[in-house]
Amino acid sequence: MAREEPDSTAGRGVKGAVALQQSLAQQTSRMMLWAPLFLIIGIWTYFNLPSEPSAIAIPILAAFAALLFWLGRTRTLSLVLALIVFGFVCAKFREQVVATPLLRAYVSESDISGFVADADNRGNNKRIIVVELDSATNIPEGEMPRRVRISTFHAEAVLIGDYVSMKARLSPLPMPVSPGAFDYGRDLYFQSIGATGQSSTEPTIEVKDVPYKFVIRRFFHALRSAMGERISSVIPGPIGAFANAVITGERAAIPKDMNTSLQISGLAHILSISGLHMTMVAGGVFWVVRAFLALFPYLALHYPIKKWAAVAALIVGVIYMLLADSGSATERSYIMIAVMFFAMLVDRPAVSLRNLAISAILILVVTPEESMGASFQMSFLAVMGLAAFFEWWNHRPVDMKHIAASRTRRVITSTWKHVAGSVLTTLVAGGLSSMAAAYHFGRMAPYGTIANGLSLPVVGFLVMPPALASAMLMPFGLEEWPLKVMELGLKITMWISDLVASWPGANVLIAKPSLASIVVMVLGSAILCIGVGRFRLIGVVMMVAGLATSQMAQRPQILIEERGSNVAVLDEQGHYVFADPSKGKFAGEKWLQSNGEITTMAAASQLPGWVCSDGMCFADVGEKSIGYIHTQTAPDWPCPPVDIMIADFPLHHTCSDVSVRIDRFDVWRQGAHAITINKGEVHIATAKGEQGNRPWVFVSRARPKPQAKPPELPVTAFSG
Repeated sequence: MAREEPDSTAGRGVKGAVALQQSLAQQTSRMMLWAPLFLIIGIWTYFNLPSEPSAIAIPILAAFAALLFWLGRTRTLSLVLALIVFGFVCAKFREQVVATPLLRAYVSESDISGFVADADNRGNNKRIIVVELDSATNIPEGEMPRRVRISTFHAEAVLIGDYVSMKARLSPLPMPVSPGAFDYGRDLYFQSIGATGQSSTEPTIEVKDVPYKFVIRRFFHALRSAMGERISSVIPGPIGAFANAVITGERAAIPKDMNTSLQISGLAHILSISGLHMTMVAGGVFWVVRAFLALFPYLALHYPIKKWAAVAALIVGVIYMLLADSGSATERSYIMIAVMFFAMLVDRPAVSLRNLAISAILILVVTPEESMGASFQMSFLAVMGLAAFFEWWNHRPVDMKHIAASRTRRVITSTWKHVAGSVLTTLVAGGLSSMAAAYHFGRMAPYGTIANGLSLPVVGFLVMPPALASAMLMPFGLEEWPLKVMELGLKITMWISDLVASWPGANVLIAKPSLASIVVMVLGSAILCIGVGRFRLIGVVMMVAGLATSQMAQRPQILIEERGSNVAVLDEQGHYVFADPSKGKFAGEKWLQSNGEITTMAAASQLPGWVCSDGMCFADVGEKSIGYIHTQTAPDWPCPPVDIMIADFPLHHTCSDVSVRIDRFDVWRQGAHAITINKGEVHIATAKGEQGNRPWVFVSRARPKPQAKPPELPVTAFSG
């Protein structure tokens, strides 16, 4: 009888399954590091629901999560599910905490009064103030927001905690500029803001006791303004505005060309008080205090001066955070640096993935909405990559040849390793954070590694140390010389930025990648950084797959602005062409940016695509003809023979034989529209349709018509 050959394919399959099971088992030892990722999955699940879950779900799901945590002591899958459910609960609970009624229609004039909860300069005497409403007129019952965000002029004297009164024009929360675009209204809702507007009179400050919750922020607000004046007196002009941004976080006076240069070169992060600044300030204080205490041998030998220095760094970090007005990026950076210094206090490694995980968990539990923003995503990915890189770097085998080499060779080798390490850390941080940057902004900085490599030593020696010294010496009037040194450092930084920004190909915009591809890339980067063993190879495959499919999403062929004031069509070269060069500029610029186009609306309107005359514009998209009527000239205007009709006024029953009609009522109810034509079929998506039925999505209502005043009777009617 012939001997049967073993089934080699089946054997390899069994071995592969066993290897995969063993690899997954290895990851359970790092469950603490995986926890933020599972929390984010739960939070993102909440924010992507089509309708709002009931508040009753909070205690039920919380109890379910607690049960799963208890079972998770022995079952990894139960712990994973518990973290996902807990993330969902945190997001829903946070929504209940910040919930506010929403204004549902435009209010032409309202007398508002209340305490100023926030104030932000925007340059040219313009300020954005957030008013915690005490009263407001002409707002229907049930629509009174907790807070409103008002744009006003000539309100420099207004401080946080002031009680102000003014007349203002109010609007509902802004909607996404296109279906699936960033939801500005949701961002404001989670600040308990239910309406926006613009003042029609200057704010009047009334003398009232400042509420306790505003006292600390009011003090630092006034301190920030006073410091800004001192800085500007020593360093005038744009460089002074740059210095003010680095020290106090005030960026209003920075010129547009300076902002653009820093964005193109990849150095815009220097303007935002975040991880770089917090690390340099708190880390600098830690180093100085520890070095000073080390000068006293008795203290150095008998007391934990390292921990004393860590406490000093934590205190200075808190002051710096409050001085910078505790923005979300600043708060997040302080939490991360605080966890690292607390690790020193308990004799644990300062820079590690574990500390990053603890920081992320704290942020996600308290403010889960942060996970939806570019700032959190970029900083989390960058720090995750750096922590993973340092974990690998510090566990490299010791090079015995380097130890036995001559002093000159050791210096050369050490210098080379330091330079290589700096370049690699810049590449790792920039590469991972660019995934979120590409999705949210579409801007890439191809020379960012070079710009950061050249500028960070300058910032580390000539900018941040003098900035800290000037702030500490300012009470004594001795800030001039440190600020002069800082001015030199900032001039060098801007010279580097302008040089790099002028290189060919420095200004690069890419079309917005598909959400699915970015999610796959982010999950792959997490597996690569957090995973152990061969399991990391899955992360590499996912990142490559996400990158390969990032530009495969179909672009809408037609985009309609939320008021119907402009329409853009996609030409055969993939460029958006506008029917009107001047209307709906904010949305139009966002559409161009999302499509990766470096141009203006005026230039995009000159491309062939639309034929306009007498208030009517016509275009052909594939097999469909488009008509955009943006001026109703007469009640009996002729109905053009088109397949898709768009109008910025109500069509009512006009042109009822047109298969697709979108008029002013449609965009009023559903916001911006996007039309995709695929094989002759028309698919319509709307901004509100993508948002779903959520608390931060207002239901439009008609404005009440002004009531006619009763006729005035002659005086004689009331005589005798």
